[in-house]
Amino acid sequence: MNLVKGINTMTTDKMTRIDVDIPGAAYPVYCGRDILQNFGAVLSGHKNYRQAAVVTHPSLRRLYGERLLETLPVEQKFILEVPEGEGSKSHETLMQLYTGLLDARFERGALIIALGGGVIGDLAGFAAATYLRGVDLVQCPTTLLAQVDSSIGGKTGINHPLGKNLIGAFKQPLFVFSDTALLATLPAGEIRCGLGEVIKYAFIGDEKLLTYLEENVERALAGDPAVLEYLVELSARQKAAVVEKDEKESGLRMILNFGHTFGHALEAEFAYSGLKHGETVILGMKCALRYAAALGRLDEAGLRRGMALLERIPVAYDRSKIDPARLWQRMLIDKKVKDGAVRLILVDRPGHWFVEEARREEVETAFAVLR
Repeated sequence: MNLVKGINTMTTDKMTRIDVDIPGAAYPVYCGRDILQNFGAVLSGHKNYRQAAVVTHPSLRRLYGERLLETLPVEQKFILEVPEGEGSKSHETLMQLYTGLLDARFERGALIIALGGGVIGDLAGFAAATYLRGVDLVQCPTTLLAQVDSSIGGKTGINHPLGKNLIGAFKQPLFVFSDTALLATLPAGEIRCGLGEVIKYAFIGDEKLLTYLEENVERALAGDPAVLEYLVELSARQKAAVVEKDEKESGLRMILNFGHTFGHALEAEFAYSGLKHGETVILGMKCALRYAAALGRLDEAGLRRGMALLERIPVAYDRSKIDPARLWQRMLIDKKVKDGAVRLILVDRPGHWFVEEARREEVETAFAVLR
């Protein structure tokens, strides 16, 4: 399935613009290497602001936050820090953000800039969606996972103790600004997490991407700038092609959940620690491939090919925590459950997906392969 056919793009010397043509909420994704200094100029080309708040982690503030702030042609601009980690996607941290904005007398016509990975994007995005019933948002992702996936599409939210992303809203940004040079400071684990989402696009989208990954996955894991820049741009095109056809996950957008229903159960079981989101997606895709093979929809050659690629991205985890019966119960709390049924996105070959209602016995068998 060619997801990117018809996507509008424009490339300059350093920056590619990919348009996400959502009716009534269209916006561009800017991709390139060493483009952070252009952020303020790009912002001015969209809209003028009197107030802007950058939400980020302390470490990212030191690396990029102050540089980003300097580019902003804004009268009142400041940084709000939140702790690193999935634990920040909480009601408590959200209230702290609101308090910081209120103390600064942040107005409805202001701008929130999310500078960080998926956690920052989700948290700051949800704050932007709800503070004063909504202020403008720009996503400036700093991790591979966020650049290829979570910063595009408007999903924002926080976690609940019973499950991931159960409280949230759709908030489309003014634009997304992905500088792949920011990936140079990422630890190897974060590159690994992002590759999980890239492989997802390879399975549900274009076999050419799957072949490219088979040839270049080690270069990607090593942080090769050219490989990462290519993967960010191609993945952004894939994500844009899906969300502009289905903004709020009523149909086609469900395919982006390939591996995620299994993965979210694992993430909740590990209490959002010990395994990162992208790592659980890698494990979840292994389960999804096994499930499709058990149904007879994915042949042995396809299973071996998919598993071989996933095995090249090492994920360390406590195998004693893999309790298939408990993980099935975790699945039943997933936000995609409808009429009490868990729907799985599966593939029978690259670019060809189907939806299957999950059956407990087969799900538990699929989870058991992770032991």
